Amino acid sequence: MAKSTARKQREKKLQQGGMDPRMQRGNWNGVKPVTRVKPDKRKYAYPKNDDDRGFKHAAAA
Repeated sequence: MAKSTARKQREKKLQQGGMDPRMQRGNWNGVKPVTRVKPDKRKYAYPKNDDDRGFKHAAAA
């Protein structure tokens, strides 16, 4: 296959002592950026309906 112009420019910069952009690309090292919610917290933080909440609304009183 033919080389792209971007690849040619990268290789030329490397030959001239420039920095390889592949070294700047981040590595997550197995870290997942999405955090999970514990099941016990999900039960209290995200109730299914208003009756599951621990308080009564002012209109209901």
